[in-house]
Amino acid sequence: MKHDELAKGGAVAGKSFGVLVGVGVFEVLVGLFSGSIALIADGIHSFSDATVSFIVWLGLRFARKAPDGKFHFGYYRAETFSSIVAAFIMLIFGFLITYESYITLLLPRKLIFVEEALVTAFGAFAIALYLAIYKIGAARRFGSLALKTDAFNSVKDVMTSVIAFLGIALSHFFGILQTDAIAGILIAVFIYTVAYVVIKEASLVLMDACTCPEIVSDIEKIAKSVVHVKGVHDVRLRKLGPYIVGDMHINVDGNMTINEADRIREQIEEKVKEEFDKVIEFKIRLEPTNNHK
Repeated sequence: MKHDELAKGGAVAGKSFGVLVGVGVFEVLVGLFSGSIALIADGIHSFSDATVSFIVWLGLRFARKAPDGKFHFGYYRAETFSSIVAAFIMLIFGFLITYESYITLLLPRKLIFVEEALVTAFGAFAIALYLAIYKIGAARRFGSLALKTDAFNSVKDVMTSVIAFLGIALSHFFGILQTDAIAGILIAVFIYTVAYVVIKEASLVLMDACTCPEIVSDIEKIAKSVVHVKGVHDVRLRKLGPYIVGDMHINVDGNMTINEADRIREQIEEKVKEEFDKVIEFKIRLEPTNNHK
């Protein structure tokens, strides 16, 4: 089931890659003909997002590999690592857009083929909006950080396409030639912001951080609800790619037989996995009450 989710997540990223490449090519070509740096920036931004989608696809595909003699816990973190790589590529594209926009700001030029440029920017906005809704839904269903990164990109695409549209419109209809270059710089700022958020979140995952206190609390309640459990402590969780693994200590009567204690352990583990689909492994350490401090 878990590998099926990774495969479906990869399919989402793969479809996104094809669409974004087409949008990027069209925007850059129209931007070159019209002289709009904002449209070119939005096109390059689409290429950067296509690169992100491609890397996400590779990461999710790689994460489906079964555990082996070297990677005993599987390749799930390949998905998280791919998010960091994608974010750094976004930063590179951001620097390129900033440079070209700055040059255009110093030497502003009048745009041509403005109607075509505006229609292209609006079309890019509509496609980005559709992709954003589609990928946000997929990221929630599959709990994938890489897909979440890709979804953030599409949300950012919506904003950058609006900015490109406004930059072109203000430059042409109001004669403020610098607005086209300013729009390009703003698009670069969007790229930097999202890249920072992605790198921060992915780094926390790689450092075994799991900001999920509500899950910890629910797991404690599940364990305490099981008959013969005397106490619960040291619940620990960590992210493993899109999934969660963890462990905890429970106290039981020291006079129990091994089989009775083992049945309690199995019951808790099954309940936790039933309650939380993303928990793929959960270990329980049994401690007799007479040894508990």
